[in-house]
Amino acid sequence: MKSIRWLLLLCSLAGQAAPSVRVALIKTADAETRGMLAVAGGSWDKLPLVYTAVLVSHPQGELLFDAGLGTQVDAQVEADMPWWTGPFLRYQHPCPAVRQLAGRKIPRIILSHAHWDHVSGLVDFPDSEVWVTSAERQFIASGTPPTIFPSQVHTPPIKWREYSFAPQAWLGYQQSLDLFGDGSAVLVPMAGHTPGSVGLFTRLASGRSLFFVGDTIWTTQALDGAREKSWFARQLADNDRDATASQIRQLAQIASEMPQLQIVPAHDAAVQDKLGYYPNWVDEPPSKQPSLCPKAIP
Repeated sequence: MKSIRWLLLLCSLAGQAAPSVRVALIKTADAETRGMLAVAGGSWDKLPLVYTAVLVSHPQGELLFDAGLGTQVDAQVEADMPWWTGPFLRYQHPCPAVRQLAGRKIPRIILSHAHWDHVSGLVDFPDSEVWVTSAERQFIASGTPPTIFPSQVHTPPIKWREYSFAPQAWLGYQQSLDLFGDGSAVLVPMAGHTPGSVGLFTRLASGRSLFFVGDTIWTTQALDGAREKSWFARQLADNDRDATASQIRQLAQIASEMPQLQIVPAHDAAVQDKLGYYPNWVDEPPSKQPSLCPKAIP
């Protein structure tokens, strides 16, 4: 019955006039790990990773979903990364979003969650409002390395703005926040990986729907059997194992019942490479604008 309701909602949305919303993935660095670290039961094969910020453009304004790695990431890591986690949290070819956007004004940045690799770039956008839930704001205030870096969230001046969800169900989630009022960009709560983790549904002008799920899962391989991260990764990164496992089960159900919805984990290079990176927009003809970060973008 639930799958029928979701299908009817998607059909209803598809029948509406397509909003003029655009989405671009800004690749701020890449890395690699082993599949067995990213997902329980994964292989020993190398698994490419990316660190991205998501640019959402709408007639009512633009925003970033996460900030990616910023211009001061090396100094931030030097200041706050514990020595024992460094080998597992490496990055290469950094190219901050602010450099790629080349002066583009970003009124607000909405965080999927506040871990170091998602907030590093906040320092590069001092005029932007940074949206978090009250639960995530409390997590930021009390968090410590290797997940929360004081050099990123306590020292620089940040224009924090707390928001809350409306009691409006959206594709299986009991609460939501429609950012533009037309169903083109909708936030949902996904507490588990951190207390205030959120996901972002976007519906493009083409009619295609994407679901950005932050770090609830690191790879879509986890959707096969609703698999958690590896034991070590859970200890390192997940704030609440049971809540995260519940979110993963829900994602696996959504993936099974809505195959037309593209689920996009924040670090899954295999998924994001196919969608393409800024200056290209998802589902739009390739841009003639040259990349400002040739090493960071295939």
